[in-house]
Amino acid sequence: MPFLTIDTVLPDVQLGVWQITEDELFFLERVKLYENEWKRLARIAHPMKRLEWLSSRLCLKELLQISDFSHTESLNAITGKPYLSNDPHHISYTHSNHYSAAIASKGCEVGIDIEFLGRKRNPKTRFLWMNDQELAYYEQAPDSPFFILAWSAKETVYKLFGSGVAFKHHIAIQVDDLTITDNGILHVFVNKEGFQKKYEIAYAIYPDFLLTYTGDCVLEQQRVAEATH
Repeated sequence: MPFLTIDTVLPDVQLGVWQITEDELFFLERVKLYENEWKRLARIAHPMKRLEWLSSRLCLKELLQISDFSHTESLNAITGKPYLSNDPHHISYTHSNHYSAAIASKGCEVGIDIEFLGRKRNPKTRFLWMNDQELAYYEQAPDSPFFILAWSAKETVYKLFGSGVAFKHHIAIQVDDLTITDNGILHVFVNKEGFQKKYEIAYAIYPDFLLTYTGDCVLEQQRVAEATH
């Protein structure tokens, strides 16, 4: 599948998706990897996981038009959050089965998640990561997309922060008057150790996959301020 740019509802945010139909050699011929990236790829044994990892990197390269001569590496901070060397964009990757995606922004911290809808999931796991209000909403319509949408939205928030937020105890989806459509916004609250903030998580439901993403320019400004003190 050719690289597909997705129109986002967030300013200063770029987003792309890749449907994986190619083999590993296709991606290796098009993604310039450096030492740390080769080491990460070497730790991935499963063939499909390798394709997901490589396709998400090519997706970002196409999204930002990264040149092979720019020596731009995809690295990871101590929190696990990815970043680029020699490039000012904040980034995030995601992949699920035959799809991968990447998001980037110069002025905002970003998070993204993609979920392949053909994958079977065990609804009994909801007790591990949903709060009481979310569980009650789920019980009203267990066949709705809420289960996978809620998981994806919380995954997006987790990637926005990099680490340190628990799905059940720190991230809460506003379910009052929530109506799920093919495209929309979820209002999600993060409440952790004195930090409280409401986030807008954009979502889009396609025939084969579900996509959620967000950006936080204020969070980026706070981190810059902390780093300069």
